[in-house]
Amino acid sequence: MSICGSCNKTIDLCSLVKTVKCNGPCQGEFHSNCTSLKHQKLQTNKNVIWLCENCYNLCAKNVPDQAVWNNLQEKENNQVTISLTYLCDVEKRLGALEKKSSQDLTEVETNGTRSNNSPAQSKIPNKSKFNRGMLFIIGLIAFLILTLAITLFIVRGASRKPITAPRNYKFNGTLLRITKEEWFAEAERDSLKKLELPVQRVIIGHTATNGCENKTQCDGRVQSLQAFHIYSNGWNDIGYNFLVGGDGLVYEGRGWYNMGAYTKDYNRDSISIAFIGTFNMELPSENDLIAAQLLIDEGLRLGALSKDYRLYGARQLSPTESPGKALYSVITKWPHWAKNI
Repeated sequence: MSICGSCNKTIDLCSLVKTVKCNGPCQGEFHSNCTSLKHQKLQTNKNVIWLCENCYNLCAKNVPDQAVWNNLQEKENNQVTISLTYLCDVEKRLGALEKKSSQDLTEVETNGTRSNNSPAQSKIPNKSKFNRGMLFIIGLIAFLILTLAITLFIVRGASRKPITAPRNYKFNGTLLRITKEEWFAEAERDSLKKLELPVQRVIIGHTATNGCENKTQCDGRVQSLQAFHIYSNGWNDIGYNFLVGGDGLVYEGRGWYNMGAYTKDYNRDSISIAFIGTFNMELPSENDLIAAQLLIDEGLRLGALSKDYRLYGARQLSPTESPGKALYSVITKWPHWAKNI
């Protein structure tokens, strides 16, 4: 006969009340209704391991205290938490520094550096505004220089375009003079000496080259003559004051105001006019002859030629065949031709 460890009543073996044995050190038996186990658990779990309250408390002493366990677990969690907190704090500090830097830069750009309301700092100029002003001035100067360069390029390019004369220009009795820019002349090697106007002589010659019949050909002839005079003769520019092309156009050389280099000892007081071509046997066209006479008339109107100027062939003043026998025979019949020097 056994006694229930809970109610201290006798356990009747014939009773219908179930009993439960403690699996702890006491190995005592207990009425099932004296335990916390329900009848259903006893039916479904045949091998229930159960401890009475005394055995449970005894076993609990050998297990680490829950507070100690919780404390250890809390320490581990705290270490992780501290690490995470440290990282978050570092991240926040970096973010704050970055934000402060951005605010400082923005403040400098918009309002300049902050002053501490001290007399010394109040005298410091606003560097931000000063720098912006300098950048604006530099940008404006660069823009003006660029605009000027583009303008000069356009103007120079436009001035070097062919003249607006008809492509197959035919002389119509009007003087049409082609400037040096229009026949694409090289720049003078040095400054040219000036003439004392009005001059007393007009000297007619020829270039002793092939002739030309249109502006393209005549441009090439005049360019070649200028190159020959500069690089072979060592002159500063083409030697003639004017040239008359086979197209009836007059090509500017040194012009009305600069001393020529065509006839030695006579350049200081003369204007030289050369017909492009060689005219020993044949004559220039009638239009070319008229163009030369119109040029002389222009010199009179401009005051570059004296009203009593004298006209010569180059052969009269230097040992040369210029302007060619055929052409010379024509100019001797022109007004102001002088036989004597």
